[in-house]
Amino acid sequence: MAFGVGAGTATAAPQESVLQVPVVTGPEFVPAGVPGGLIQTIPIRAVVGEKPGEVRFSAADIRPYYYQFAYRHLTVNWRNLATGEVGSAGLRHWNDEIDRTQPANQGGSQAYRLPTEVTARTGAGPVFATVTHDRENPDASNALIPGLGVLLVP
Repeated sequence: MAFGVGAGTATAAPQESVLQVPVVTGPEFVPAGVPGGLIQTIPIRAVVGEKPGEVRFSAADIRPYYYQFAYRHLTVNWRNLATGEVGSAGLRHWNDEIDRTQPANQGGSQAYRLPTEVTARTGAGPVFATVTHDRENPDASNALIPGLGVLLVP
């Protein structure tokens, strides 16, 4: 009698973490500011292990809509330290509660077109990520401190 033993492929469950340093924005002054205070933090969530060589980024707390958010977004930049691969993507850290099918609500700011999460194809290895808080009109970053983190991507 013989017994067959099959070697399976082990897969780890996806791992969710928050980047070691949150995005710090500011200063926010009225009337062009957003609710939350003069200086604000935006923690960034990263999920690895859903698919090999990929990281899913999003804001850890999606903010409710406020009209000045329409001019603000996040930019994720990453570098795989093993392969040298680089990339960047924009994402929104707020809910868009405006009916964009109405002509009066189209045009203007483009931040509302961004997703609330992005998947980066980084490749496997250690990945260094930075996240800036950017604004339109004028185009500039108002990140006092960019979000930072190192992830081990399977």
